[in-house]
Amino acid sequence: MSSTIKKVAVAGLNGNTGPAIIKALSAAGFEVTALTRSLEKTKQVLGPDINILEVDYLSHDSLVSALKGIDAVVVCGAGMYVLSPIPTQHKTLTYASPRLPEQTNLIDAAITAGVHRFLPSSLDGDISAPARRVLPFNERKVAVASYLSARESLISRTSIRTRPLLDFCLSRGALIDMRERSMTRFDGGDKRFSTTTTETAAKAVVAVLGMGSRWENKEVWVHDAVTCQNELLGWRKEVSGGGEWRVSEASTEEMRRKALEAMKA
Repeated sequence: MSSTIKKVAVAGLNGNTGPAIIKALSAAGFEVTALTRSLEKTKQVLGPDINILEVDYLSHDSLVSALKGIDAVVVCGAGMYVLSPIPTQHKTLTYASPRLPEQTNLIDAAITAGVHRFLPSSLDGDISAPARRVLPFNERKVAVASYLSARESLISRTSIRTRPLLDFCLSRGALIDMRERSMTRFDGGDKRFSTTTTETAAKAVVAVLGMGSRWENKEVWVHDAVTCQNELLGWRKEVSGGGEWRVSEASTEEMRRKALEAMKA
């Protein structure tokens, strides 16, 4: 397989990551094609300077035609996910899992079209540990990863793992709700976690594709910071000048139980 990647197709453009990745790839000199279900809607998001192709993700012929001459496919964004609710004490959060068979269809079409590299929708998803792989909401991520691994002789892959995208989480009030000045604090709020911004995730995609075959059939881990909920709360109070915040205590185990119940409903 060729080690040089110049032409990149990006699928799944409805979320925050898709436009950021396309912008970063274009700025780095890649020839970018955006794949979409809705041409007019995507034009409004990306503007006139990006090549946009309307495709049917359930049609092999439609996808193969769009991917002819493409060197790499990057999958991202809510458009390639199924979103489902998780209730918490003050709000309902969502978990996301890849749409099937859209992503497996895209993999098959990429192979037929002669694409060299495939980056699945792995941003923020950690499925490396056995305990995480068996969780129901990771089932489809594992399925896509296994589907790709079984076809390594036909197409190479790279999975980029970022852990939670901090700017996205803050915009949704997932870690701390700055607009409502509230927080659902899990397990005391001192458990530390890695986090990444969308901009850094996009830079990671550019870096991986720019290094040729170095990251073929590997996972790449990136992060901007290691923090915890109590640190986020302290920083936000400092920036906002203090004031009252509503903090409710919760358990990750209880959230896990509710997520499993929601998936069975």
